[in-house]
Amino acid sequence: MADALLLAAITGALVYLVMDLVSRRLSSKVQKVEESEKRFRDLTELSADWFWETDAEHRVTWLSGGAGVALLFGSTPTYGKRLWEIPRIEVDPRALEVHLERLGQQLPFFDLEISRTDERGARQIHIVSGQSRKAPDGRLLGYRGVGRDITEQRRAEGALFEAKGRLELALDGANLAEWHYEPDADELYAGDGWVRFLGHERSPSITRGAELPRLMHPEDRAPWRAALARALKGEVPELDMEFRLKSRSEGWTWLQVRGRVTERGADGRARRVSGVVADIGARKQAEVALQETERRFHDVAAASAEYLWETDAEWRYTYLSERVEAVLGYPRAEMLGRRPQDFMPLAEAREMAGWFACRGADPQPFREHVHRAMTKAGGAIWQSLSGVPVRDERGALQGFRGTAADITARKSAEARIEYLATRDPLTGLPNRLLLTDRAGQAILNAARSRGQLALLCFDLDRFKLVNESLSHGAGDALLRGVAERLEQLLSEDSLARVSGDEFVLLQPVRSADEAAVLAQRLLDVLARPFNVEGRPLAVGASIGISIYPNDGRDFAELLKNADAAMFHAKESGRGTFRFFSPALHARAVERLRLENELRSALARSELVMHWHPVVRGRPGAGRVIGAEALVRWQHPERGLLLPQDFVPLAEDCGLIRAVGEWTLDRTLSQAGAWQRSLPRGTWFAVNVSAPELAPGQPFYERIRDSLRKNGVDGSCVELEVTERTLMSAFADNAETLARIGELGVRFAIDDFGTGYSSLAYLRALPINKLKIDRSFLRELDTQRADEAIVRAIVSMARSLNLSVAAEGVETGAQLERLIGLGCDEWQGHLFSRPLDAQAFERLFDTPMPQLQGKKS
Repeated sequence: MADALLLAAITGALVYLVMDLVSRRLSSKVQKVEESEKRFRDLTELSADWFWETDAEHRVTWLSGGAGVALLFGSTPTYGKRLWEIPRIEVDPRALEVHLERLGQQLPFFDLEISRTDERGARQIHIVSGQSRKAPDGRLLGYRGVGRDITEQRRAEGALFEAKGRLELALDGANLAEWHYEPDADELYAGDGWVRFLGHERSPSITRGAELPRLMHPEDRAPWRAALARALKGEVPELDMEFRLKSRSEGWTWLQVRGRVTERGADGRARRVSGVVADIGARKQAEVALQETERRFHDVAAASAEYLWETDAEWRYTYLSERVEAVLGYPRAEMLGRRPQDFMPLAEAREMAGWFACRGADPQPFREHVHRAMTKAGGAIWQSLSGVPVRDERGALQGFRGTAADITARKSAEARIEYLATRDPLTGLPNRLLLTDRAGQAILNAARSRGQLALLCFDLDRFKLVNESLSHGAGDALLRGVAERLEQLLSEDSLARVSGDEFVLLQPVRSADEAAVLAQRLLDVLARPFNVEGRPLAVGASIGISIYPNDGRDFAELLKNADAAMFHAKESGRGTFRFFSPALHARAVERLRLENELRSALARSELVMHWHPVVRGRPGAGRVIGAEALVRWQHPERGLLLPQDFVPLAEDCGLIRAVGEWTLDRTLSQAGAWQRSLPRGTWFAVNVSAPELAPGQPFYERIRDSLRKNGVDGSCVELEVTERTLMSAFADNAETLARIGELGVRFAIDDFGTGYSSLAYLRALPINKLKIDRSFLRELDTQRADEAIVRAIVSMARSLNLSVAAEGVETGAQLERLIGLGCDEWQGHLFSRPLDAQAFERLFDTPMPQLQGKKS
């Protein structure tokens, strides 16, 4: 009886000791898990990130993120839905298409933007990145990733990542059961552990010890035998083993066995081993979950641009994540024990030291403190710092922990955006936006001081010709050269490029005379040749001037009036300046009105065609051989307008091509009708502008199709082009003319002698005729120089086998002299003014009259 009591006491004490040891160890592990969870939660509270997982069908199975997810999804159900199918979630269709393609290929994806507008109209914008999760056999399990709230960061053109996560740990209390093992009899008794741990209906009273390994996981059998042998031999004071046993449901249950030898024989052999067994499945699950969470956190941290840091209460680093080495270039070992300001520029370090001192007095969480840091290579970067204070159980400050991110790219982007928003990208000068702001300040200052401001608006003369004859690259080079020369003369703050070749200068002046002196200085500076692509290029400028406060009370009015004065300067011969006057405003208004009316004139069929007869031979014996097609505008209020009244306007406002196409179509349409009623061989000339000729192939196709449509033979059509039009893009124009010439169409150089053609150019072009400009005919019968010029043109044409025509013949003397010099064809008011179609037809019904022109 005494022995039984003694044995029971010993067993009870042993069970108590073992339970106490197990309880302490479990408590220690739980405490470590809780500390790890607290650290992770402290860090994730700083982050704007949220995390997610989906299954293989991309349906949400897990979301984490607290307020960020709550703000984005609100109360909308998310589990079991794809992110882009959640109600009110918006994704750009093209981005979603790319996203689905990457998901189909099981590729990682980055920065998929999703957004949601809640019931109050508040819009949340997030970006989502993720990577696939795969089973060991390569089977897709789903995706895991991170989302980020970039609503505020978007306004600053950047985004900061902060690690945020959730640690899921589940710990259950330890369930214990006693067990006894007698090695000699190989008898194992495990109390009710089988029922509780393995799911059996009842526990067997006795189990053979040899049967236990057969129930174990194959990986645990050898370690179990070794551990039991060491305990039985006394090599270790106690048995402590974790293994997996197969449960009734054919699953694996983790158990922890702890015990010691409680009885030995006289020979020292173990007679009995006693101890406790605990179900540690919950703990193992918690450990696996903790490992997965830590791996998830480290994956996100590694993919993020942020690094993690911890300091003591004196702001000395005690922990840094590996990412810091990529950001700053310093090994972590070199940074530990040092302060953040040790890695900053001196001025920044002093400011940061004061900031740290204030934080130490009243520790509070902080976010996005932006500062500069020095890298190990000596460079400077911008960092954003966020952190929270760390306290012990008594609330005493232990230090800080948080995240830091390199935001250099964001700062550079912000600076670049600001520059692009206010600067002209070609010249670097202020643009209209910045000029408007500075002009507002200048006007305010002038109003306070009762001073005056001069606004000079100027553009380059013949700049369009530079683009057309050389290239747009040459035009850009010229604009940069103009800007550089002006910056040397003027203050950069007062000069701006507001469009194409238009510049604006805003300058305080004491009088209009001072503004005139400044304008003349500008003209003189711009009159000097520029070196563009290795060649000297001379351009001038036309300047319009408005004066505050007389010509306008705000910037918009001053600019409008200066622009009107600039157009007046151009009309006055270019290369000069003009002051604004109220009369110019009226002219500008009228010009704008006429432009708007011209735009609708085509649709209202207000353009009409007139025909200027071309004659071959002397008066009385000659005949009409063709006509030049001339467009007129039958204005509903002003009557019939001649080309000089609206063609320059059409060129300025971009309508010249439309007017030219209309003229060409009407000419060929009328020529097709006349082929059946007028003498055979009658031809018709059409003027072609540079914008019409510039497209090349489309222009050729338009001529070809129109000839076919109207049944007109190409030999009945003559295209007149000026020397300037030909030279605007010589090689391309020569090729276009050659192709059109294959259709039988003839070509004449209009206004010959006023441009810069040469014998070499004429030989390279498919030209049939030269038309002598009317400026050489006005004093032909009295000025020997004009006669010499005409004689030279005729001689050159003969040497090139070209015919010669003259336009603007007004007197009989001019005609006699032209015919005497060898001119083949002529046209002018001496014979007839331009006629409408019916009047032109009647010319062929009667003999050509004897012309009665003036003799001088």
